[in-house]
Amino acid sequence: MRVSINNIMIPVIKNQNKEIEKEIIKKGIKKENIDKILWLKRSIDSRKKNDIKFVYNLEVYLKNEIDIKNMKNVNIIKDSVYLKREAINKEEKVLIVGTGPAGLFSALRLVEYGYKPIIIERGEDVDSRDKSVENFINTGILNENSNIQFGEGGAGTYSDGKLNTRIRSEYIDKVFQTFVECGAQEEIMWDYKPHIGTDILKGVIKNLREKIISMGGKFYFNNKLEEIIIEDNKIVGAIINNNKNEIEKIEVDKIILGVGHSARDTYRMLHKKGVKMESKPFAIGARIEHPREDIDKMQYGKFAGHKNLGAATYNFTYNNYEEERGVFSFCMCPGGVIVNAASQKGGSLVNGMSYSDRNGEFSNSALVVGIKENEFGEDLFSGMEFQEKLEKRSYEIVKEYGAIYQSVTDFLEGKVTEKEIRTSYLMKKTPYDLNKFFPDVITRNMKMALKYWGKNNPLFISERANLLAPETRTSAPIRILRDENGESVNIKGLYPIGEGAGYAGGIVSAGVDGLKIVDKSFSKVVED
Repeated sequence: MRVSINNIMIPVIKNQNKEIEKEIIKKGIKKENIDKILWLKRSIDSRKKNDIKFVYNLEVYLKNEIDIKNMKNVNIIKDSVYLKREAINKEEKVLIVGTGPAGLFSALRLVEYGYKPIIIERGEDVDSRDKSVENFINTGILNENSNIQFGEGGAGTYSDGKLNTRIRSEYIDKVFQTFVECGAQEEIMWDYKPHIGTDILKGVIKNLREKIISMGGKFYFNNKLEEIIIEDNKIVGAIINNNKNEIEKIEVDKIILGVGHSARDTYRMLHKKGVKMESKPFAIGARIEHPREDIDKMQYGKFAGHKNLGAATYNFTYNNYEEERGVFSFCMCPGGVIVNAASQKGGSLVNGMSYSDRNGEFSNSALVVGIKENEFGEDLFSGMEFQEKLEKRSYEIVKEYGAIYQSVTDFLEGKVTEKEIRTSYLMKKTPYDLNKFFPDVITRNMKMALKYWGKNNPLFISERANLLAPETRTSAPIRILRDENGESVNIKGLYPIGEGAGYAGGIVSAGVDGLKIVDKSFSKVVED
């Protein structure tokens, strides 16, 4: 018999396993009847800074059946029943473009059904990509096809490796289980805010690639999609710039398009080919960075630095109801670093990432303002061109790949920061008044949000807090239109997936999207 027990609260300073067992026994379950205890979810309740607690949802295996009707927060767990599926036509030649989580998990699902997909990636394999990124940080020489945005693993490889999700499902469990099988920490299965860390994620991605290859998939790095070939509104092939810098034409039956939201040249190519797309909302702002100890103290009070807690996280939102506009923290990197995330020549931007131990001196997060579709023009590419404009202007101000910066207090007062700031950012940085860099709609809302959050969290807007900018690549400004099965609404055989297509927002949701579309369009239910 299996039961779930929810909302078990244990003070952070206590021995967790011993206290969990005590709480289970308090429910009326005898110790000798407990076979195994699994953590389904663990979160932190830090509302009372002098009494921080872990909150657990548990799965308990019992040796003998019991009556649970009078036990609060205890429920019987029934075995899940999943539909059996098989390939519709595993002889089809399927091309997957992009090796971010959407592309990788669609490839995994296809090989599980017996397909032999070809997977191309404009960037390098993760090891070579790592060298290109390191070289860029050290020399400022940008590889436009292999960088923090492009390459094996996608943009999420150089992030915190956060696996954000609000619900459990068959598909989400598949993503998490696959990551663990490929080398991720087991705690991602139960941590409320799971993360892998960029250092471990690189190895996980490599192992996932090898798994797909062992089942029949073929990978080609440094192979960039130049054009899709369409006949009678149907995909028949693709033109690729291969790793020898030669143009190659291949025939395919279907294309799964898993490019990231930085593949601006791909968007423009699709538009020329007549693929239906639309503009969508996105967000723009800066990275806000604090000494890690300030964020830990802000969130955990006297328990800041406790070995059971690690680096603190936060998730802030602010709504400007008059403008119907949101401001929010995004991609928070506790104990992390700020990096230059350029992928286009002459354009500069920032992003954040963390290693698995989250043990750095600083913590950072994006602080971004919602931008409505067509806010900066009616053209399909208006939002994308606005991103490019900001990135180009940043590059021109710094005069190389770098960042502009301003302390939070100076930003609120509208003056340039004169002193050098302490920061995790390693490349060149130039002081600049962000009030003169961004349009008023962005700076005005950033200020309102900072003042609002600072009322209850004064450390958040202290003199030790800094802004580095611009943060422009939070999500795709364009959506590639598709039907309920994931197929382009006007081009048969084209399946846009993941974050770049406008249907996901992070590692997990992109991976799930890749799995779902393969199930919907490349497999069928089999009757027992």
